[in-house]
Order: sequence, then C-alpha cells, then structure tokens
Amino acid sequence: MLETFELVFTDPHFLSAFLQTVIIIFLGFIFRRKNLVGSEGKPVLTTLVWKLSVPCFAFNAFMQDFDPVSFSASIKLLFLAVFFYIFLIFLGRFVFSRLGKESAVIAGLFVAIGQTTLFSMPILQSIYEGTNPEVLLYISTVSIVFRIFVYIISFSIITGEKIEPRNFGASLKKIFLTPIMIGMFLGIAVFLLQNKMPFLRLDKSLPIPYMTVKSLAQLLSPLTMFLIGLTIGEARFEESLKDRTAWLIALCRNFLAPVVLLFVSALLHRTGLFKFTILSLISIIIGFSAPISVTLSVMCLQAKKEEVLSSRACLISTLLTIISLPLMFVLCHGFWNWLFI
Repeated sequence: MLETFELVFTDPHFLSAFLQTVIIIFLGFIFRRKNLVGSEGKPVLTTLVWKLSVPCFAFNAFMQDFDPVSFSASIKLLFLAVFFYIFLIFLGRFVFSRLGKESAVIAGLFVAIGQTTLFSMPILQSIYEGTNPEVLLYISTVSIVFRIFVYIISFSIITGEKIEPRNFGASLKKIFLTPIMIGMFLGIAVFLLQNKMPFLRLDKSLPIPYMTVKSLAQLLSPLTMFLIGLTIGEARFEESLKDRTAWLIALCRNFLAPVVLLFVSALLHRTGLFKFTILSLISIIIGFSAPISVTLSVMCLQAKKEEVLSSRACLISTLLTIISLPLMFVLCHGFWNWLFI
C-alpha cells in the first residue's frame, strides 16, 4: 500500500488535479470572506457552470471513437450505479435509525448522494482528459443516474410530493429537458451514430469552431472549485463543527460509503457478476466519493426538514473531501492489485 501511495502522489496528473482543487477552493473561500465576490456573484457563476460548462463537458465526454467494450462497460456501470445508490440509501437509513424514521431516511440520502456533477466530474477531467478519455464517458454515464436519484427519488422523499400521472410529464421535462441532459443525450447520439454519420463528430468535421465547446468544458473544473470555495466562505463554521450528527453523516458519506462500495465492487468482480477495469473502478468509486449534494440541502431548506443538519453536514463533507478523495483514489489503486487482479 505504501508503494501505491508513492505511485499516486508522484503522478503529475493526480498531483496537478489535487493541488488545483485545493488552491482554487481556497481562493474562492478568500474571495468570498473578503467580499471580493459578493453574494450577487455566486448566482452568475452557478449559471455559467450549469448552463454552459457542464453541458459542454457532458457533450464533449462522448467525442471519442466508438469502442464497443467501453460502451458496454458504461451501460453496465449505469445499472450498477442504480444498485449502489439504493444500497447506500438503505445503509444510511440503518446507520441513523436512532434519529427516527423520517430523519433516518433523509440521512440515508445524505450518505448515498454526493455532488457527482460538481465534484467528481471536474476532478476526473483534470486527471484523465487527454490520457484516458473513456473515464469521462464512464462518469458521465454515472451522472445520469445521479440526476435521477436527486431530482426524482430525493425530491419525492424530502418534499413528500409524489410523481403522479397528472404531473408525470412535467416531472420528466424538469429532469431531462435541461441543458446538462440535452448535452449528454446529444453526445450519446453522436457516439453511437458516428460510424454511419462521421460528420456528426464535430471535433473532427469542424475542429476550429468546436474548440469553443472544448474551452467551455475545460472551465468546469476551475469554475466549480471556485464556486465551492465561495460556498464555504459563506458558512458559519463554529456551529457546524460542534454538530456531532453532522460530522457522523459527513464521515459516512466521505469515507464509509466509498470504502463499502470498493469492497462490494471487489466481491462483484471476484464472483464474475461485474468485471471492472481500473478505469471503470476509479470512475464509479470517485463518482461516489463526492461530498454531500448541495441540491439535497436546498431541498431540505425548501421543505423545512432537517435544514440545519443538512447545511452543516454538507459543509463538513465538502471540507473532508480534500482528505477523502485522494485517499479513495489511492485505495482504488492499492486494492486493485490486492482484490481485483
């Protein structure tokens, strides 16, 4: 394991991604604390991320030559991600059963659902773009499941609103007719049809104008890290750091959940139920190593359910990610040689 630590922490791609994350989050924190970016600046950055950068990233992730093996692996990862989310929700509910039924269910969501789009995707982009682009394909596939569990499952559980036939169409529209999902589905269409219609590969057929899409996609990592720093800069640390339940939820989200999934993945691999590569393993484990989703905290605030706990746990979880995410990256490499090969 020590050799794995040395290997990972001397890897220039990982080091640059990790240091970039820490530095830009810190800059965002300082800019907000010093009011160099006011409260009105955060919504502007959020719009840039959600409406431009993430959709371009989602589309660009599929701009690679069609590989039946990678495509098959991404489809399998999609179904595996569904299983992992359900498994972690029930695990979290069991761990926090002492809080009472309703609170335990919400805690289960906190344990299961992290900021895949705003954390895992840009981190993996920083590490693997240009070297192993199939990782971006895998994490984009996982993010489809993430959005379904956030905007359908979590919304229904936290708010108590059920998706009924009369509002089913509106609910689907809210989830799928968004810039992110549109960009992702267009990318999937190009990926699948490129051999028959090669002109759809805009990165090849129109490389010069397509550089705009690539540039906006590359903004994802610095913009999201700076945005996270701004969010931390707005927080009240004293009360949050004294909340033991918030700490326990954050520790479960950042450490327990991905470690459990790593061993479950090893079991699936060993039994032949799911065959991983090191890249598909890293994609899904890092995808589940992100801090608690801010969207869940917003839903709790709107529904007036565990609003204080959710915001505190979200803050602590985000801070812990600076330690937990590189640790999970190391564990994936270390356990790969021990449990998967």
